[in-house]
Amino acid sequence: MSEKAKILCVEDERMLLQDLKEELEDANYDVITAENGHAALDLLLTEKPDLIICDMMMPKMDGPALLEHLRSSRANFDDVPFIFLTAKATRDDLVKGKRLGVDDYLTKPVDYDLLLATVEASLGQIRRIRHQGQLKLRQLYRSMQKQRATTEDLRVTFVASQANAIQPISKALTELGCIVSIVTDDQLAKRSFSLEKTDILFLVYSKVVHYYLKYLMEDLPKDWKGFPVLLAPPKLSEEQREIIKDAGIGETIEYPYPPVEVFKLLMKRIKTPA
Repeated sequence: MSEKAKILCVEDERMLLQDLKEELEDANYDVITAENGHAALDLLLTEKPDLIICDMMMPKMDGPALLEHLRSSRANFDDVPFIFLTAKATRDDLVKGKRLGVDDYLTKPVDYDLLLATVEASLGQIRRIRHQGQLKLRQLYRSMQKQRATTEDLRVTFVASQANAIQPISKALTELGCIVSIVTDDQLAKRSFSLEKTDILFLVYSKVVHYYLKYLMEDLPKDWKGFPVLLAPPKLSEEQREIIKDAGIGETIEYPYPPVEVFKLLMKRIKTPA
């Protein structure tokens, strides 16, 4: 990975948590921390680490409960390796963890050389998986161009107040050759932009986008051949969904907006035009 890998450490023993953070940072990792499963879930609403190291026994929400929640309810974390820290796991604990989808175990007291080796091995596996994913995206993109009967690059516009929120998607699209532009909330409010040549419009949900959504859709050129997609927060209310639907947007992708899901949507829309 060219950028620092981000690791989430979840541990209720504060001294051990600090030691884990320092050891991993000394090894050039970006580290975020939480003292129990509930605190970790709060962090994961806005963060997506490359790997999670988690104590098994904690108050409020233990490691197995956190893992079970992520594997059953948060599909966007399926590609994030999960490593348990344990002082005295029984055979039944190990079997349960494996069935929940844990990737590895480390015992306490922590052997930091083994910890770093395990982390590097897990991240190496993810690098290989993501490389394969990138190859699949390239194949989809070439197929997309063929179905559009053109060699011209797709023109993609994001309406987003924070560019970092869409960085994974915009980077993936740019690397594939798409022409990517970003419209800020301020430009949206002043209507100082044009969507005439945009093939795909991604709207990152915000208060400003919510307010101008209807006007934005009404202002689109009548012969506009592109289509809009809403990039939604993790929990969108029914009222918000109705407003989005009434504005004419039938497709939404929830945070953290996985690039593969974006391309699946694009392929579906090309094969079945709106």
